[in-house]
Amino acid sequence: MENRGNENRFIDVCDTPFSRYGAYVAVSADREKKEIILHNVRRVGGEGFEYRLVPEKDGERPEFTVTALPHMAVIDTPDGYAEIYVRDYTTLVFESHGLDLFFEHLSEGGVWNQTAYGAPEGPGRFKVISVPHRLYSLFTVVKGEGVLSGPLTAYFSNPSMDLRSNLRVTRDKSDGGVLAVLTMSETEAREIRLPVDPASEKEAIRREWEAFLAIMPKATGEEREFATLTWYNLWSSFVRADGNYGHDAMIMSKKIMSSVWSWDHCFNALAMIPAGMGTAYDQFELPFLHQAPTGALPDNLNPNGEVPWGITKPPIHGWTFGRLMDRFCFPEGILRKTAVYLEKQTDWWMNYRDCDGDGVPDYPQGCDSGWDNATVFDMAHFMETPDLSAYLILQMRAIARIYGELNEKEAQSRWTERSDGLLGRLIEHSWDGERFVARKSHTHEYEKEPTSMLPLQAIVLGELLDADKMAKLVAILKKDFLTEHGLATESPSSPYYDRNGYWRGPIWAPSTYLVVDGLNRAGYGELAKDIAKRFLRMASRTAKGNYENFDALTGKGLCAPGYTWTASVYMLLLWEYGE
Repeated sequence: MENRGNENRFIDVCDTPFSRYGAYVAVSADREKKEIILHNVRRVGGEGFEYRLVPEKDGERPEFTVTALPHMAVIDTPDGYAEIYVRDYTTLVFESHGLDLFFEHLSEGGVWNQTAYGAPEGPGRFKVISVPHRLYSLFTVVKGEGVLSGPLTAYFSNPSMDLRSNLRVTRDKSDGGVLAVLTMSETEAREIRLPVDPASEKEAIRREWEAFLAIMPKATGEEREFATLTWYNLWSSFVRADGNYGHDAMIMSKKIMSSVWSWDHCFNALAMIPAGMGTAYDQFELPFLHQAPTGALPDNLNPNGEVPWGITKPPIHGWTFGRLMDRFCFPEGILRKTAVYLEKQTDWWMNYRDCDGDGVPDYPQGCDSGWDNATVFDMAHFMETPDLSAYLILQMRAIARIYGELNEKEAQSRWTERSDGLLGRLIEHSWDGERFVARKSHTHEYEKEPTSMLPLQAIVLGELLDADKMAKLVAILKKDFLTEHGLATESPSSPYYDRNGYWRGPIWAPSTYLVVDGLNRAGYGELAKDIAKRFLRMASRTAKGNYENFDALTGKGLCAPGYTWTASVYMLLLWEYGE
């Protein structure tokens, strides 16, 4: 048994889900609800919440904390403790000392009131079939005694049938311990690998983590510990290639947002630059493997779910690939296929998302912009927002750059001209003399004093925008949106500001990073560094976690914990603007 008192368990599982590279299983905890959840992350949101794990002692449920190192999580109670580690892609191992373990199935009633049903399969073996989750669980109790129990659920053909989906594992009488293995997968497991050797298996995971940690760029001082936690957040959020995931994929979170969205992945690709060209490009390419013949990208991906259309995400992909080209000398094959990806996507936006044909593309609704409920879209659907044209201008430049690398001068010139033309059209159409404005398609109505920061995302144009216009945008940015912690997405003085209002107030990592990059390229390096430092300080010292977003006035973490595009942006800002 390890000496737990000497361990620096730097992962708070309430703030960062516990898992390992490649795994589809994870563990999280909720500080307020005082519960531990076991996940299968093949589906988004609560659909992946499979079991509630409850430590028990003699029928009582003691208070507990859950902290972790990359190779194991530890449940501490006054009456004993339990260790958990991720054995492989679908398997968790539980080793308790002095505690019983109760696994409570979490599925809600599905069709005909079916939830989950289980049965023993011999000594120490139990299977549970979850209909709503479309998953199979195999419990193997190596030490201790397992007993299936309720809930007692009415079955449509036999109301008295007992569907037992919970498992209680009680301590071995000789040493007061439990050793149990849980496999959760979409295909039914028949056996587990024996013997189970927790010490050697945890040591192998530790070595795997340390190899990944070795490639993390150096962080010093008080940033080192949080940078290490953040790097773990990224490593542990990978799942292996399967189904719709054509490569090993870094999903957004192994608690709630367990998918790949078609702009989130761009920041993760940039954060994986230290892992090498292949790893970084794989993250970039994931949604393009499902690109529609028209050029559109799907909204998001899960491994074996339907690929959803009707919504897409903003075209920051050319900007992203340009950043990757700054770091890697890509071979001709990658350059050519990426040019095709980006050309098709760009032409789709220009041909299919310009419903009034005025040469300025529009977002049909907020989700397509990535700013789902931003106040810009309170005016109407089909809004011509300046950020969209700005991203496409940069994307056209990136395509031109690719053709320059390929020494295809005619194509390079053609895409440069298209970029220049759209920049001129954006200024003619969307600049009101003081700022860029978002106009309603067809009528071209606009708010004269917008309260959303979305139109200011055009700052990402950087050096492409003339100095006078950039200065006016910067003045608005500093006056209306810059808080102690960074850039609010809705002005705090707005009547629509909501501290936990998603894109109507909170600070977000992607909007921050795009603006910081544009400021830096436009010659506002000191302001870019100041905003970066505010974000770094907020995440590491105030929120102490990589949340989906943050309260703009307090810096408190909001929404999904362990969110990878936040972790990626944290690492990028630390490398580029930290001390």
